[in-house]
Amino acid sequence: MPTAPMNCRTLSRTVLLALAALLAAACATMPPDPRVLDNARNAIGQAEAAGASEYAPLELRFARERLNSARFEIERNNAAAARRLADEAEIEAQLALARTQAALTRADLAQRERNLEQLKADLVEAFGREALE
Repeated sequence: MPTAPMNCRTLSRTVLLALAALLAAACATMPPDPRVLDNARNAIGQAEAAGASEYAPLELRFARERLNSARFEIERNNAAAARRLADEAEIEAQLALARTQAALTRADLAQRERNLEQLKADLVEAFGREALE
């Protein structure tokens, strides 16, 4: 029995489906790029350099744990989980940095307030209470 020739539309769909299947198979077998961890590593380094170990140790620990989990997922060739965990690690490190900067700013403000009070006391001592009015 003779077969009918494929029309152009059917051939285009077949080729498109074959290409889509090939692309999906290629993506599924590609190992995750280890560079997905770079942003998280950099953010953790910035937080550490700012003093997060002292001012935001919990957030810094969470960032490191998520980075280690992302490394594990890369070894398992689980790109989606590695990317998600690396993003979470970066966000946790950014939070640690923000909390550290806030703590340092509060400490600086407290020191400046103490300095101001000392200046006021010095003025009162030198010129009397009227110096502050």
